[in-house]
Amino acid sequence: MWKWSRLKARMYSIRNQIIVSILFFLVIPFLLTFYFMDKPLERVIEQKIGRSTQDALYLVNFNVQLFLEEMLQSSVNITIQPSISKLLKEPEAYSKYEKLRLNDTVLNRLFSSYFSNTYVTLFDRQGNWISTSYMFDPLLKGYLEADWYKEMMDKPYQLKWMFNNKELMYADRNPLITLVKTITEPQSNQNSGMILFSVREEDIRKYLTGLEGETYLIDAEGTVVSSPDKHQIGRSLNGEAYMSQIRENNRGQHIFEKNGEKWIVNYDTVRINGWKILQLVPYDTVFKEIFELRKTNLLIFFAIFIVFSFITISIAYSISKPLKLLRKKMRDLEDKEYHSNISVTGPQEISSLIETYNKMVKKIRSLLARVKEEYEQKEDMRFRALQAQINPHFLLNTLNNIKWMAYIRHDREVGDMLSNLGGILEGSIGRGGVLITLRQELDYIGNYIALMKMSHPEPLTVNIEVPEELMDQEVINIMLQPIIENCLVHGLQDMAGKGCISMKAWRDGDDFVLQVSDNGAGVTPEKLEELRSWLESGVVPERIGIKNVHERIRLQYGESYGISLESQPGEGTRVEYRLPIREIQKGIGHGNES
Repeated sequence: MWKWSRLKARMYSIRNQIIVSILFFLVIPFLLTFYFMDKPLERVIEQKIGRSTQDALYLVNFNVQLFLEEMLQSSVNITIQPSISKLLKEPEAYSKYEKLRLNDTVLNRLFSSYFSNTYVTLFDRQGNWISTSYMFDPLLKGYLEADWYKEMMDKPYQLKWMFNNKELMYADRNPLITLVKTITEPQSNQNSGMILFSVREEDIRKYLTGLEGETYLIDAEGTVVSSPDKHQIGRSLNGEAYMSQIRENNRGQHIFEKNGEKWIVNYDTVRINGWKILQLVPYDTVFKEIFELRKTNLLIFFAIFIVFSFITISIAYSISKPLKLLRKKMRDLEDKEYHSNISVTGPQEISSLIETYNKMVKKIRSLLARVKEEYEQKEDMRFRALQAQINPHFLLNTLNNIKWMAYIRHDREVGDMLSNLGGILEGSIGRGGVLITLRQELDYIGNYIALMKMSHPEPLTVNIEVPEELMDQEVINIMLQPIIENCLVHGLQDMAGKGCISMKAWRDGDDFVLQVSDNGAGVTPEKLEELRSWLESGVVPERIGIKNVHERIRLQYGESYGISLESQPGEGTRVEYRLPIREIQKGIGHGNES
């Protein structure tokens, strides 16, 4: 019975009611409509339009193919004329008048429904020429000296299709489609000359005007040879995204995006010379019918959404009243000093929310009381800390008085010891924070070492090699003293001979490295491994100072920084500090707390 009541309460929860409403009144009808009508229809229309476009493109390709074949046939008809063959072999056999007559009777007597005008030029192997149109000498010379010209003239039965819209060779300066063909003697298999058969681009343009969208005829280099849009002629399409797909296949269809808009490109290949015919159509134009259908579906969906909205409003109204009450109570919460409870009413979610609100208010009151108590304790501790500062300053002043009394009595050794002890005490109580400059730390450790020298039985040498530019490096307060103490107590105390402590600093990339080493007894490999494990673990060793410095560096700068140890028995110990490069500006104190 209890389980049934719980299941029933869940069924009538706000969340489940909204989910059921969305499924039945909004999502399911829209998904069914989209699945059974929109997507299959789009695929069918896409296939039919693709086939229709390919058929239209095939007809254009067929006409262009006939056009180019007519150019080839015309050029062949010219070259097989006996008079042309004789002219190329024996140019001196014809007078200037005879050449003009030959030009008029052979080259200018071409009649074709494909061409409005033709440009025919013949070259023999000696560079002599005859043409139907006036030619510019500089460009003519460029033709004769071109590498492709020489290469074709040296090989029999050569054929080349060209498009020229820049260096126009003829006087009327029209963009031309040119067929270059060698004239080869079958008996000797040698070239006797070459023919350039050219027609105007506008003659082939008329075959491209019947297609929808942007239509291009491009050559093997991707240059637009002809297009209904005259401004596109001569433009290179190599930078377009669809060109790689077009070069891989002879014909087909490809969908791509350009400037955030989808396009369809249909393409086919002209068999005679490998040129491509392209048709670019905006996707929205092709699938206009689908978009109209989608608009209808959206209207249906919008109608369903309106019905759903009325249903949702009726459900929301039943839960709005307790929510408004909850909002009002929350607004008045601070004014009533968090003494505000609400009676539990409404649906399951609302009643659960009100219960949580009542618990939250109770907890806030408890936390406020706790914060107030902790604040009072903190103020009391701060007052005690300020009082406690009086005693160290009093002790420091007293040490200074005793020091000067020792100097007055000419007891310099005692005076120096008191002076160094005062420097250590002043360094401990005079710094506001945990971060200081390396210069301050070295001054502090200098006082400590001077004091320890007086109690060390053997001579002690301290070498400090720190570049001046690193003296303002940021370091942790009192990080050298524990290491120096270990050098004196554990490394140099029992050794015979002169002890030496060296401190070096350098920059390693973005890190600051400070190395402290001695020439003492060193430690065994087992003890060194034990010390390293203490540094990386939470165990507190007997040398608590090293662990303390290591943990303070890692807490301040991160896990990648800290202390590392190296030692060999009888060869001394080397401790290396690694910190990030940070410079404390002069005149600015560092009162940061770690």
